[in-house]
Amino acid sequence: MRSTFFGLSSAFTGIAAHQRALDTVNHNVGNTDTAGYSRQRVELSANVPYTNPAWNTPTTPGQLGTGVKIQEMVRVRDQFIDVQYRDQNAKLGTFDARAEALERLNQIVDEPGDNGLTAQLGTFWASWQSLSTRPEGAAPREAVRAAADALALGFNDTRTRLVESQDEANARIDAAVADVNRWVGQINTLNKEIFKVQALGHEPNDLKDQRDVLIDSISKAGNLTVTTAANGKVSLNLGGQVLLDGTADTGYPVSVTAGGAINVGANAATVTEGTLRGLVDIRDTVIGGPTGYIAKLDALAKSIIDETNAIHSAGVGLDGSTSTAFFAGTDAAGMAVSTAVKGSTDAIAASSTAAGLPGDSGNAVKLAQLRFSVLTIDGATTTIDGAWGAWVSKLGSDTDQATRLREVQQNVLHVAQGRRDSVSGVNLDEEMADMVRFQKSYNAAARMVTTMDSMLETIVDRMGLVGR
Repeated sequence: MRSTFFGLSSAFTGIAAHQRALDTVNHNVGNTDTAGYSRQRVELSANVPYTNPAWNTPTTPGQLGTGVKIQEMVRVRDQFIDVQYRDQNAKLGTFDARAEALERLNQIVDEPGDNGLTAQLGTFWASWQSLSTRPEGAAPREAVRAAADALALGFNDTRTRLVESQDEANARIDAAVADVNRWVGQINTLNKEIFKVQALGHEPNDLKDQRDVLIDSISKAGNLTVTTAANGKVSLNLGGQVLLDGTADTGYPVSVTAGGAINVGANAATVTEGTLRGLVDIRDTVIGGPTGYIAKLDALAKSIIDETNAIHSAGVGLDGSTSTAFFAGTDAAGMAVSTAVKGSTDAIAASSTAAGLPGDSGNAVKLAQLRFSVLTIDGATTTIDGAWGAWVSKLGSDTDQATRLREVQQNVLHVAQGRRDSVSGVNLDEEMADMVRFQKSYNAAARMVTTMDSMLETIVDRMGLVGR
């Protein structure tokens, strides 16, 4: 015969289990708005049954239940959805980096605007046209020099700002690299803590949430692969190279070279997406590189310098000088009014011949007409104004495309986040329903304890009194 205390013990397991279930509901509700939190669920199961034996065989057929136990504290998570989310997060990292950089470039160029190169080119051409009507005048000559100086400074400033944008991209690369390396170190620390807790037979759910938040952050930096071992540790691969070896508890630092190579440890990683890829492309391909904005700006500046100098050096200055270069430099950075023209406006060769001085303006007319000359600039057949217009148009179209791609990818990621939230997010209606259910079970178990207590009271205080 089993003891009455046996029933009391069984009832107590119900109180303890449902108290833990209510605590879990409380934990879920409290973290409804916590970023990266995965709702938790208590899995209950029957306790190991107890056989009631006799001398040789049980006197009670079957086995006696011993109550309920907590089988597992489950973290509700879908690893497949996590993979999808991180893949889309890497794509957003690429588009984010590109769109932000191009939006800043648009602000730098200031087109259309009163101080942009379009306006400065217009003033430059107009000054030559004015000089052609009064080639001997000091005022129109000064206007030509001032317009040329402003144009050169405009090219200088635009190129300087483009280089500064490269430097900014480089600084952002350094910051992104530092973030990734710091996050890897934190994940490595969490790996060790999770391993210790899991080795004791517990589920370190909150620690795993913290780790997943860090993994999500790294996934925006580049194409990431996550592998989880049976002992709870994760290993990370970035661009095909081991970023964190969970088995050896070893992280490998990310670095980006001046040439644009993204390395993990001593190995080159194939990072095709993410913030790192986007920033490197902006620095080395979009702004820099043989087809970047700087190269195209330099090509345009060189065409203006070379074509203006070719016409100007064939003319005659008011002081009789010949073969005088109008501009110095070979690119947008070095473009400037020549020393001779800076020294005296009389060196401006408005005349085609010495015999025509001072009233001949044939060369000034040619320089004014240069505006309409069809040239080969950076491989394209166009005018100088057309080349600059194409440069501005390309920047605008690139920016619009990058902005649209970012918006589309933000929506895609939002959908992925919605799928993740539908699985792992806390639903307050469900939690309230669970709270009521667990509360009723808790109350019923407590009532069983009361009943068992009453039975014990009967045994202790009333049994054996008959006949006394």
